[in-house]
Amino acid sequence: MNPPRYFRLLIIEDDPARIRLIQSWLPADVRVNVASSAGRAMGTLRRDTGNVYSGILLDHDLQDQRVTEEDQELSASDLLSLIIQHIAPDVPVLVHSMNPVGAPMMVRSLETAGFYVTRIRMCDLNRGNFQEWLAEAREIWADQWDE
Repeated sequence: MNPPRYFRLLIIEDDPARIRLIQSWLPADVRVNVASSAGRAMGTLRRDTGNVYSGILLDHDLQDQRVTEEDQELSASDLLSLIIQHIAPDVPVLVHSMNPVGAPMMVRSLETAGFYVTRIRMCDLNRGNFQEWLAEAREIWADQWDE
C-alpha cells in the first residue's frame, strides 16, 4: 500500500480562535481538515475512512458552531464509536478539551480501542508541546509506511 501523499490532520474543534491558533503552529506541508461541529465531524469520519489522516485533534464540547438542532445535543463523546470504527488505531489523537469529565472519558475509550492518545488541555497547549506531539505523530505516520 502506498503512503498518503500528504501529512493530514483532522481538527475537531468549534472555537474559531482555537482553530486559528492551532493552524498558526502548523508547518506549510501539513494539510488540515477542520470539522467545527459534531455533526460535521460525523460526516467527515463516515466519509474519510482508514489511513486518510495522520493525526486527530479532538475537543469534547462542540456546540458553538452547530449546524443542526442535533448538534446542540452532540459532543465528541458521540464521535468515539465513529473514530474507532472508521479511523485506523495507529492514528495518534491529541485530546485538547478542557472538559474535566468528558476529556478523560474520551482518552480512556480511545486507549482501550488501541489508539495512541495524548491529553493536553487547551489552556496548557502551546507551540512547544504541540510541536512535540506533531513530531511524534509524524514518526508514527512514517513508521507505518516503512513496514
